[in-house]
Amino acid sequence: MTGRTRILMLLWLVCSLSAAHAQERVARGHLQASCEDAQGQRWAVTDAGEILRSADGAAWSVLDFNEEYAGYYPRMDWRAVASGGGSVMVAGLDPDGHLAVYTSSRGTVWSARSLEYTEAGERHVLDVTPCSLSYDSLRDSFFLCGTRGTLFEMPGCSHCNRLTRYPVDTLYSRTPEGFDALLLGSGGFRIVETL
Repeated sequence: MTGRTRILMLLWLVCSLSAAHAQERVARGHLQASCEDAQGQRWAVTDAGEILRSADGAAWSVLDFNEEYAGYYPRMDWRAVASGGGSVMVAGLDPDGHLAVYTSSRGTVWSARSLEYTEAGERHVLDVTPCSLSYDSLRDSFFLCGTRGTLFEMPGCSHCNRLTRYPVDTLYSRTPEGFDALLLGSGGFRIVETL
């Protein structure tokens, strides 16, 4: 995410939150990512482990995931959020720098998502720094982009996760509607067909 994009997203969130005077509390963390679902509900995540949502962009509810799930899940520094297929997914890093992904159907109860995948007949667990999440309705899958050229597909079946790696430093984004990805390697940004 570029600095300009981050500033624009922060301004969007701050302007929206300023109208929500009746909120119990306002987000304390720095905005990391936002998205909008098919019903127009907006979602955002912060590096302080907060998950924000709004039906109208004016009134926001703030779920402090770290406080709500203390003792059950590790504290999280959220990096990405996406919605689709009746679910919302968030991805981030725990205090040890390990990747964790959680899903929810309504944004009130969150469950850990398996990050296991099979490669060369062996089971592995994905552990990269996430850069973005997207949802592809054609494949009915969430896609996580991250460091080490990672494109990780998470369909409804958690045993069917699929990892693809590209010879680049970081895979930044995948368009939800298609099969293009924006990569960063030693040669700079370029668009490639991923699937």
